[in-house]
Amino acid sequence: MTNLEQLYLNKSNIPKRYLRDISLIPSTQDLKTFEELNDIKNNIVNFVDEGKNLLIYSSHVGNGKSTWAIKMMKEYINKVKDTYINCPAFFINVNDFLMEKKLAIENASKKSYTTDVENKILSSNLVVFDDLGVKNISEYDLGNLYYWINTRTNQLKSSIYTSNLVPERLRSLLDDRLYSRIVNYSILKEIKDGDSRNVGEFRC
Repeated sequence: MTNLEQLYLNKSNIPKRYLRDISLIPSTQDLKTFEELNDIKNNIVNFVDEGKNLLIYSSHVGNGKSTWAIKMMKEYINKVKDTYINCPAFFINVNDFLMEKKLAIENASKKSYTTDVENKILSSNLVVFDDLGVKNISEYDLGNLYYWINTRTNQLKSSIYTSNLVPERLRSLLDDRLYSRIVNYSILKEIKDGDSRNVGEFRC
């Protein structure tokens, strides 16, 4: 690992448990989806340069959505060589950061932290918005999410979203403008994870 890659990883906010390599083995019915996600990972620089977005969703938990998103982040960090970029790829858990944002209203020390995070959300070439829709979202939360995501969309900056809600259920949680920015501007990949027969040959 180069010093530059380590620097970018340190700034990425990737949870520590995801910094180690994690193997993903699909169920039989998810093999094609995993192959398509692996293609995106292998071509992540072009994906980001073209300002593309991706929504990885499933009605099941623990089947690799976040792991896939972070694998793509790490691949981008590994391949990007531009030393002028402050933070090329950044991770946020949506629910956790929205809570931090609310706490910062009355806590000056947290405000500095959340301001730094927001700057990275707006400026990073690639941002992972993890766990969209884990709880009801207030109007305040929706306003913040829309601002970040709409700004990134307009600037052709890439975002990867993960959710345990299928798009139809996500629509009921978000307002129409935010739903449109996330779903209509993204490549959609569903992980079904309903078959116990694993395909052992696949690795990514």
